[in-house]
Amino acid sequence: MIRAVIVVMIIGFAFGYKSKVPDTPVTYILVGDTISIAVFTVRDSMGLPEKYMANIVTPVCESDKCYIIEIDFYWDLIGRFLDYDTIPGQGLTKLDHVPFTIEDYEKLDEILGTRNSVLASYTKEELVENTRASEIDGFTGATAQEIKESVISGGVYSCFTLWHIAHGAVMDSVKKATKSMFSEALVKKMVGQYDQEVNYYLINHFSDSDFLDYLPELLTTIPESEGYYAKNTIEHMPVEVLTDCLAQGFFASHFASFNYYTQVALLKKLRPGSLNPALAFALKENMDERNSYKNELIKSLLSAEPEVTEANRD
Repeated sequence: MIRAVIVVMIIGFAFGYKSKVPDTPVTYILVGDTISIAVFTVRDSMGLPEKYMANIVTPVCESDKCYIIEIDFYWDLIGRFLDYDTIPGQGLTKLDHVPFTIEDYEKLDEILGTRNSVLASYTKEELVENTRASEIDGFTGATAQEIKESVISGGVYSCFTLWHIAHGAVMDSVKKATKSMFSEALVKKMVGQYDQEVNYYLINHFSDSDFLDYLPELLTTIPESEGYYAKNTIEHMPVEVLTDCLAQGFFASHFASFNYYTQVALLKKLRPGSLNPALAFALKENMDERNSYKNELIKSLLSAEPEVTEANRD
């Protein structure tokens, strides 16, 4: 059976559809223990990375039957699954080579678009354990109810295999690939998506020098952010970045709009004697009458600065 699968794989690569992709892959993903699939960068009209794609060719075996799946997958720059394309003339099939219906493809869209699928909780062996024991390829009772909504009838193993490719190790691999291609143009493009998950990816993958190199782009992500993003961004910033005149000017202008926890995070990162007059004045103006931790931090910072007045803040 193993030899047969290998032969089918070779035939699939030799005579199957060829996706139009660059010659050099940025990474590889392993399906099972032996099948390596190349992942390529898809670029926009300006030559910047737009997304990643892979031509997936893999066997799916259930009991004594195997069939080949060939399909193109796409991920965004931070590893989130985007979409798939079927291969012209090679639609997907289920057990006994029954072709997918329109409803099956719609269901597959839903399955692959679900990041937190119950399929993540099962191994292939667990799926195979009771094969053909029920109408959904081998599941009864509570297990059947849990899985039924996350698979296509007659295509449990296809769904399992494709979901784990879409949401598996490739996510970390493409994140590393994107990091290796950071440039001013690419970072500007990414922050221009106004996607906070993308912004979190950036602050979690920037090196100390990246924070300084892409500071103008990074600062644009803070004003309209939600939750604790502004606080987390400040906490990720190297102390040296906060001495930059651009950073200090930005925080002088926005300090009053930050919530208490973001203000405290900034105050804890600033160093006495490093404030420019505008930032020192902004901090002084935002002291309140309460004997708060924030006030104590501001007093400590201002004690190391010259007398701050409105006249000398510029």
